[in-house]
Amino acid sequence: MHALREESPVEDDFMRLEPRIARIEGEVTQLNSRAGRVELDLREMRTSMDQKLDKLDAKVDTLFEKLDAKMDALFGKLDAKMDTLFGKLDTKVDVLFGKLDAKMDGVDAKLDAKIDGVDAKLERKLDAMSTRRFTLLVTLISAAATLAAAALAVVYGAAHLH
Repeated sequence: MHALREESPVEDDFMRLEPRIARIEGEVTQLNSRAGRVELDLREMRTSMDQKLDKLDAKVDTLFEKLDAKMDALFGKLDAKMDTLFGKLDTKVDVLFGKLDAKMDGVDAKLDAKIDGVDAKLERKLDAMSTRRFTLLVTLISAAATLAAAALAVVYGAAHLH
């Protein structure tokens, strides 16, 4: 009997634990149910966030495409303006170079005329100098011949005089 008595308090302890175990099992069941709902809510939230992010992504893509189109249009206008400005500048530079070429042609013609004048003048002076040299040479030869004749006349004349 003594052994039966000892079992009895354990049974009493089990009997007291059973409601607690049942309550804990209920709480665990409730927690599992809540966890399942939280898991379901998280899946739904993730799906919702993915959809919202996809929509936001599409909006951002659309905005960037619009911005890209606007930038292309602006750069197209800028290119057209730059082409027009460079065309005008090119025309002005061509006109200025045309005027400069005309002035340089005029200066070149004047310089050629001056060089031709100096050349002609130099040629005339050289011709005159050649004529003077010839005249001087003839004069010198003539004077030398006259002196030689006078000297011969003096030599031959003095020899006849004696």
